Amino acid sequence: MKIFLIVLFSLLVLLLLIFAIYLLIGHTAFKFSLSRNGKLKKGIELKNNIELKENDEIGKYFKNFKKLEIISNDNLKLVGFYKDNDKFKLAILVHGYGGSHYDMYSYAKIFEERGYDIFCMDLRAHSQSEGDILTMGLYEHFDLIKWIEKLLEIKPNYKIVLFGVSMGASTVCMSLGEILPNNVICAIEDCGYDNANKEFIHVYSKTPFKSKCIYKIFYNYTKNTKEIDLNAIDVCEKLKKSKLPVLFIHGDSDDFVPTDMVYNLYDCLPESRRQLYIVKDATHTKSIDVNVKEYKSQLNKFLDKYGM
Repeated sequence: MKIFLIVLFSLLVLLLLIFAIYLLIGHTAFKFSLSRNGKLKKGIELKNNIELKENDEIGKYFKNFKKLEIISNDNLKLVGFYKDNDKFKLAILVHGYGGSHYDMYSYAKIFEERGYDIFCMDLRAHSQSEGDILTMGLYEHFDLIKWIEKLLEIKPNYKIVLFGVSMGASTVCMSLGEILPNNVICAIEDCGYDNANKEFIHVYSKTPFKSKCIYKIFYNYTKNTKEIDLNAIDVCEKLKKSKLPVLFIHGDSDDFVPTDMVYNLYDCLPESRRQLYIVKDATHTKSIDVNVKEYKSQLNKFLDKYGM
C-alpha cells in the first residue's frame, strides 16, 4: 500500500510538472507572438520607427489629421486619424502587424491625390489604441466595422473603399464577410494571409520556436486560455461571403506572408469581382516601393472600374 501511494504521488507530481511546463511554454510563445509587447511585434515596430525617423514628412503629414476615438465591442478605446478634404469619397486604411497609422502614409497620399478623405486607424494593441492582445483579424474586423459606422455619422453619404496591408489586409477581407453598409463600394488588400494558423506556422518555422511541438502547445494554449482559435481565423471562408469587388496585391518575393496565399484569396471571388497584381521582386509590404508608378496605375484602374 505504501509503495502504491508513493507511485501515485510521483505520477501526480509528474503530471503537475508536465502541466506547468505546458503553461510556461504556451505563455512564453503567446507573449512572443500575440501580446502588445511581444518580441515579434516589437521587432517590427523598431524597424518601422527607424523608417519614421528617417522621413520627417510622415510626421508632418499626420499633423493635419483629427484624432478620433471609439469604444470597441469589448470595451477598448480605439484611436484613428481622420482628414476631411471636403470630399464624399473616403479611403479607410488599415496597417499591419506591429504597425501604426504612420505606416499608411504612402497609400494615403495616393488616395488623397485622387480626391479622397482619409482615415487611418491604429489597430487594437497597437500605437495609441488600447488592448494587450492581437487577434489576427478575429476582433479587429469588428473594430473596422465600428469605425465605418463612426465615419458615416460624420458624412452619411460617403462612398468608401477599404484598404489594408498585411494583417490589415486580412482584417479588411474578413470584414467583407459581414453585413456592411451599402456605402462600402470595394476593397484593396495588399499582402494579406489566407488563414492565421497557416501564417503562424510559416512564421514560427523561421523563429527559435520552430519546433512543431512548441507550435502545437502555443496553438492549444492560445485556443484554450485566450479563446483565440487561430485555425478558425479563416480569411478565405469570410471572403467567400463577400459581394464586393477586391483588388489583390502581393509581392512574388514575400517571405513573411507566402505569395501562394494571395491565389487562395483570389479564388474566393468570381472573376467579375476580382483583380490580381503580382509585383515582381517585391518582399513583404514593399510592393508600393518596387514600382510606385505601376502600383498607382493598378489602383487607379481598379478604382475607375467601380466609380471610385
